[in-house]
Amino acid sequence: VHLREGYGKLIHLYTQLLMTKLDFHRRNPRFPGNLQVTKEELQDIGENDINNYFQMSVEMFDYMDNILELQTSIFGSLDMSRSNSMTSCGQCRLAPLIPCIQDSSQLYDYCVKILFKLHASLPPDILIGHRERFLKQFKELRQFYINASTMQYFKTLIQIPLLPDNPPNFLIQAELRSYVTPVVILPAEEPSPPESDAVDGTLIDTSDSGSTGEFVDFNHHQNGSISPDILAERDSLIEQLQMEVSRLRSEIQRLQRVVEQLHDKIGERETQLATKDSELLQEKQLKDDLMQQTVVISRYQETEEKFKTVDGKFQKLKEVYTKLRDEHVQLIRQKADVVKQLEGDRLLAQSVQASMEAKLQEISVEKSRAQETLQKSSALEGELEILRAAQEAARTETLTLASRMDYVTNEKSVLESELQDLLSQKGDLDVRLREAEDKYRELLLTKNEFENKLHRLLGTCLSGAEAIVQKSIEDVDNPALSAVKCSPDYFRSLTEPVSTLLDEVDSSFHNFNSDSSSSTIEPLVRSVGQMAHSLANYLIHGKATSNISPDIEFGESIEEVCKLVGSDAVTLLRNMRDKSKAADVPGNVAAAKARVGQVDALVEKLMARLQGDTKEIIGDLVEDELASMDKAIEEAANRIEDMLRKSRAADSGIKLEVNEKILDSCTNLMRAIRELVKKSRLLQAEIVLQGKVGSKPTQNISKAFTIPRF
Repeated sequence: VHLREGYGKLIHLYTQLLMTKLDFHRRNPRFPGNLQVTKEELQDIGENDINNYFQMSVEMFDYMDNILELQTSIFGSLDMSRSNSMTSCGQCRLAPLIPCIQDSSQLYDYCVKILFKLHASLPPDILIGHRERFLKQFKELRQFYINASTMQYFKTLIQIPLLPDNPPNFLIQAELRSYVTPVVILPAEEPSPPESDAVDGTLIDTSDSGSTGEFVDFNHHQNGSISPDILAERDSLIEQLQMEVSRLRSEIQRLQRVVEQLHDKIGERETQLATKDSELLQEKQLKDDLMQQTVVISRYQETEEKFKTVDGKFQKLKEVYTKLRDEHVQLIRQKADVVKQLEGDRLLAQSVQASMEAKLQEISVEKSRAQETLQKSSALEGELEILRAAQEAARTETLTLASRMDYVTNEKSVLESELQDLLSQKGDLDVRLREAEDKYRELLLTKNEFENKLHRLLGTCLSGAEAIVQKSIEDVDNPALSAVKCSPDYFRSLTEPVSTLLDEVDSSFHNFNSDSSSSTIEPLVRSVGQMAHSLANYLIHGKATSNISPDIEFGESIEEVCKLVGSDAVTLLRNMRDKSKAADVPGNVAAAKARVGQVDALVEKLMARLQGDTKEIIGDLVEDELASMDKAIEEAANRIEDMLRKSRAADSGIKLEVNEKILDSCTNLMRAIRELVKKSRLLQAEIVLQGKVGSKPTQNISKAFTIPRF
């Protein structure tokens, strides 16, 4: 039976707890059986040795673990639908928890004080296992006290302490001063009633055999002194009394059965009330969660009052039964007195008969009282019906609360599903956000790499432009370009593009310093490349323009200024590459433009000089032309004579004649041209002598006529 009801495991755990307690007292004999020692005695037991306190705390933790394991199994074995703290099976399980509550409160107090001592002497890292074990036991012990304090069984037997919401913090020694020791209080025991006041439950033996034997013995002694009539009357009276006694006995038995039935009904009602009490407790917990406990508490109080009323009526009925039993005993004793008086005389028998009739009347009165009591029991049944109706109403309200709980549970499940959806969406968004962040990092790295490449490209472009300008400076000094010539007008047409490109380089570099991005690097690279090529072209044409200067020194000055323009451009490009000298770039651009202006001014002077010497140059050219003409005429004449000799040697007849005429005409033409040249020179000399033209006679020949070339 014990194994089927779950008592075997509880007995095993309780026996194990007793063995642990005995082992603890064997190891620590200075602790009394109730574990109550003072603070000074605890210090004496520990001997102010940290090792002793450490070992003692471990043993107390083991002791506490067994207590908590036992209470967990006991509460887990209780079936609240069939047993509670007011039933015999429930009390059988809960009775061992009273000493467990007493021992656990003492162990908790000692553990707290010992752990504070250990933390005051040892590092916190060493005691982390003790703290974790204490926190676990604190939660279980607090729940144990809460569960036990709500049960009706413990309320009249022990006052259970309540632990604080938060465990003590052993890392702060100041909390020891605010620590309150939990105290378990047992109510004072009521003195047991003396044995003399106890009601004797043994009734007098009224069996027929004893009475008959007594009368037989009486007849044996009085047989010779009593008449037969008296004996017959006595026998009839005895028979009547015996019949009345048997009737009263049967009535008493019937009343006892009624009382037992009432006891059974009251027991059933108590069980129902206990079950209802547990149901009301569950409803109370539900209504605590739903903030509607007021109605349930009031109805529970009404039920308790009705139960008290029923209990009072039961006590009254019990008192009536006790009174009936006492009167029955008294009647039996009176019967014995009557039998003794019948031995005297008939008058005494008549008086006894009268007294018996009076007693019978009293018995009838008591019988009517018993009937009234039965009527009251029927009234009790009506009240029980009322209680059943109240129970049905409470059950209906319980179902209503259960439906509300189902509705709230459904709402909670819907909200939880929505929360799960939101969490899943949040997870997706987090994944997308991480992917976007990764892509952003990749794009940022790509952008940085691209900008680094652009910066390297810009550096390469600046280096290339510098090399181009430097090469053009070196070409200015190249002797191979001494024969190359360029007109000043064309060279001056290159000045404005160079100045414009220098301004573009300055503007692009300023934008690049403000925002170093691909949108600003591209214009800068383009303007630098164009400026380098345009400036190199400008320097080469400057060298060619300096070659046409009739004044060698002036041409060299133009060449030197052109090289200075190139040097300023090289300095500009170098400062653009060096970030520390970026502020000097506008000044370098202004210096280069100033140099270009100097070159333009020198070329303008060169053009003025070239326009002033044109007439002398033309005269020299005409004189040279005339000299070459004379030479050509002589060569032509020589060739004609040679052709004439060859024609005479090779030809004959008409052909020879024609050739001779042609050659003669050519010879005459050459002679006429030579004569014309001579006369033109003479004419020029006469004009000079008259003072109408320049000092050189050849200066005005070009004005008089044009000399053809042969």
